[in-house]
This record gives sequence, structure tokens and C-alpha cells, in this order.
Amino acid sequence: MLFVHVNSCFYGVILLSSRRIIVIPYSDIFYIVMNTDEDKNKEYDGYRRVLKYLGMFGGSHGLSMFLNLVRNKFASVLLGTAGLSLIALFNRTIQMFSECTNLSLSFSAIRKMSYTFDNASEQSVVHCVKVVRSIAVFTGLTGMLLMILLSPFMCKWMFGQNSYYLSRFILLSPVVLFMAVSGGELAILRGIKQFSKVAVYNFITAFISALVAVILYFAMGLAGIFPAIFIIAFMQMTVLLYLSLPHYAYKVQPFSFALLRQGLDMVRMGAGYIYASILTTCAMWLVCTLLSNVGDGTTAGLFNTGFAMMALLPGVLFASMDSEYFPRLSGVAQKTLIRDRIINEQVEVQMLTQSPLLIAFIVALPILIPLLYDGDFAPAVPMAQLAMFGMFMRTMTYPISFLPLANNDTMTFVALELVYNILLVSLVVMGYSVCGMWGIGAGLALVHTIDFVFVYAIARCKYKFKLSRNVFVYYILQMPLFALSILLLLMLKEGVVYWISGVAFVLISFGISTYILQTKSGLFNVLLKRLHLIKK
Repeated sequence: MLFVHVNSCFYGVILLSSRRIIVIPYSDIFYIVMNTDEDKNKEYDGYRRVLKYLGMFGGSHGLSMFLNLVRNKFASVLLGTAGLSLIALFNRTIQMFSECTNLSLSFSAIRKMSYTFDNASEQSVVHCVKVVRSIAVFTGLTGMLLMILLSPFMCKWMFGQNSYYLSRFILLSPVVLFMAVSGGELAILRGIKQFSKVAVYNFITAFISALVAVILYFAMGLAGIFPAIFIIAFMQMTVLLYLSLPHYAYKVQPFSFALLRQGLDMVRMGAGYIYASILTTCAMWLVCTLLSNVGDGTTAGLFNTGFAMMALLPGVLFASMDSEYFPRLSGVAQKTLIRDRIINEQVEVQMLTQSPLLIAFIVALPILIPLLYDGDFAPAVPMAQLAMFGMFMRTMTYPISFLPLANNDTMTFVALELVYNILLVSLVVMGYSVCGMWGIGAGLALVHTIDFVFVYAIARCKYKFKLSRNVFVYYILQMPLFALSILLLLMLKEGVVYWISGVAFVLISFGISTYILQTKSGLFNVLLKRLHLIKK
């Protein structure tokens, strides 16, 4: 979950966060499918379960992301590429300090909170809440102080001898504390099954963030960046406290060794996720910083714009995995046949649902980026189009990447994340040095392709996981459409042939996916029954 962002993106948390109106009709259809009479066919049930949560979580995140896109549009118009580059640098720096100190509490504490809420006494739940809040405050204070201490070095590296930015680094350090407190409250709400309040929080904060950012950017210009980051983070924390305090009064002991030790035991389960978050945040910060040094003042903003658009749709459709897929996979990690079936179903559905939407995104990017940002961001279009092939590969990689975590194999998970982030930094910066924004897009596509090879090789050798024949068939059907659409559209760039070819690729991909989903889940038969167009 991102608590401070104007033009930002994440892997799997996300984030990103990550979204688009186009998801909402899919969400409605998927929800209808899941609320019908029980189907006897296990394959139908497996596909329908994945489709349900894919639509449910994707739809809720889609609305929030739409508001974030509105905010980004105003930010790009009012601040330009230089302003968004500055926002990206400060947000990445704050996120880096946050991830390095907060132990990913919003994720790692959920299982402990949920187990205590379901199985223990009310007194135990109250104590667990106190532990979560205490460690959140302690880690937040630690991150805030660390940012203050290191601000002179960070500022000198990124901006040279400029006391203006140094003072802004120090003034923004409390944001790290706000984010830590927000992460703790979010874990509590999820742990006590208050999912409706989490959805309310997502919508309210997205709306508030857009309103505050637009007002400050309009009134103050570039100077409004810093109060916007501070106020948005504070208001997000306030909203979460308002939603969670009616359940449990706010009591903390952030300097109690006994409570902190219990908190460390709590987050140890999510250690791999914590390390991965730290690696990813540091890598993204390093990419932005290096691109700013290698390129001009707008390069980091263009990269963040293209990266945000590249991860936008997958972020929506991956939204269900942390909340539903990973706990389910963890419960059957040692049951090889069931485990493999669950992973393959997830891979198959992700590939089928995302392929036509990603191709449609590739086609529409020349319109979407200027529409959602500004005409100055047009150089990010070819980067994002090339990088979309990497997102296609990620539909296979992402579900498999949870396997080490489900087996409590922290070292393997962290090693894979380290390889990914090294590839990300090196290939993106190298790509830009060779071919500019096109090189960044090609680098990102190559990063995700190599990442799939590594992740699957480890899963195959260490965990004896094997992709189903269906996955390879669907890949063979969809991959040529991706490759041809990217190559042809990059060559044509615009014109009647561009749009005719693009629409043709989308329709072919959509037809393939729709036919297979109907075969596997009975999607349209169930929908027609719900609409009373055919007899039950």
C-alpha cells in the first residue's frame, strides 16, 4: 500500500496501487459468476474462485486508482515533467526509509492479528493490537530519525550543495512516522476482518489526496510539492485512526522491550516480504537517482510516468494475490498436487484476463499518456509500449514467485528479489544510456523475461513445481500477438493502419481468452442464467 504518492508505483503492494475503470465491468461479471449455485466441476470452481477475487479486489482498487490518475493529470499539467521528477525523487526517498525501518507491518502483522481475532480471547486481541501499534510507532520514530541523520548525504548526492532541499528532507521526515502508524492500523483492520472499512479508507484517501494535491499545486506550484506530501500522509493516517479507534482504544508502549520482542516475533513470518520490499524500494530510488544524473531533469519523471502506466493494469489484476491467493497457497504448500493446481489456475487466469487488456493498453498509450498526464510526457509512450511485454511475462512469474514465501524459504525469496532488482537497475540505466527512453522499455521487457526464467527454474528444481500444459498453450497463442502488436505499433506510431492493426490484435486476443474462459468456467452460461435469459 502506498501512503505517499503522486506519481508512484509498486510491485504487488502497490501499491501500487494500483486503478482503471475498465476493470469494473469485469469485476461485476466475476462477482456474478461466483454467486451462483455450486458447480460440480472442480476446474470450474478453481477458475471461478480466481476470477471472483480478481474482480473483487481489482474493482475496488480500480476506483481508487482512477482518482489517483486524475490527480496525476493535474500534477503533470501544473508542474510539468521537472515537477514530477522532483516528486518521484522525494517519494522514492521517503519510501526507501519507510521500507527499511517499518518491517512491512501492514503485511507481516495481518496473519497474527487474524489468527488471534479468530481463535483467542478479546483480551488477547487487545494485547495484540497494542503490540502492533507499539512496534509501528517505534519503527516510525526510528525511520524518521534515520532520515534526519542521513538527509545531508542524500541531499548532497541528489541535489548538490542546496540547503533548500536539505531543509525539505528534514521537514518531510515525520512522513515516515505517519506511514508506519498507517501501516499498523491497516494491518489491524484487515486482521479483524473490517474489509469494508479498508475499502472506505482506499476511496476516501484517494479523494482527499487528489483534492489536496490539486489545490496546493495550483496555489503554490513547485513549492506545493512538499506540503502536499506531508498533509496527504497525515490525513491518511488520521482517516485510518478514525476508522480503527472505535474498535480498540489507542494504547502504545513503543519503548517496552517486552512488547517490541513480541512484535519482532510477529513480523518474522513476513521477513522475506520485508526484505523484498526494501530491495525494491531501494532499487527504484537508485534508478530514479541514476537516471537524473545520466539524463536531464525530466528523465526521472518520464521514467516514473512510463513505469506507472506499465504497472497500472497488472497492479489492479494482481491486487487479489496478497489478500487471498497467498494465504490459500500457504495452507497447501506441502500438498504438491493441490499446490500446483492452485498456482497453475492463477497463472492461467491472469494470462487470459490480462493479455487482451495489456494489448489494448499498448494500442491506447499514445492517447492515454497525454490525456492522463500532458503532451510533454509523450516520450514515455514507446518506453511503456515496449515494457508491456515484460508485464505479459509477469502474469506467469508473479503467481510462482509466492512459492518460496509459502514454504517459509526466506533466503530463496530474497535471493530472487535481489537478482531481479540488480537486473532492474543495471538494464534500465544501461538501456537509457544506449537508446534513451526506448532503451528503458527494452530493458524492462528483458528484466521481466529473465526474471521469469530464474523464478521458474528455482520453482522447478527446488520445489518440483511444473507449469501446466495449458499455460504453454495459452502462451503460444498470446505471445505472438504481443510481439507483433509492439513491433508494428512502434513502427507505425499513428495513422489509420495503426488503429486498424491495433484493434485487430485486441479483438483476436480477446476472442481467444473469452473462448477459453467460457470453456473453463462456464462464464457466459452462468451470466445468462443470472440474467434469466436461459433456464437454470
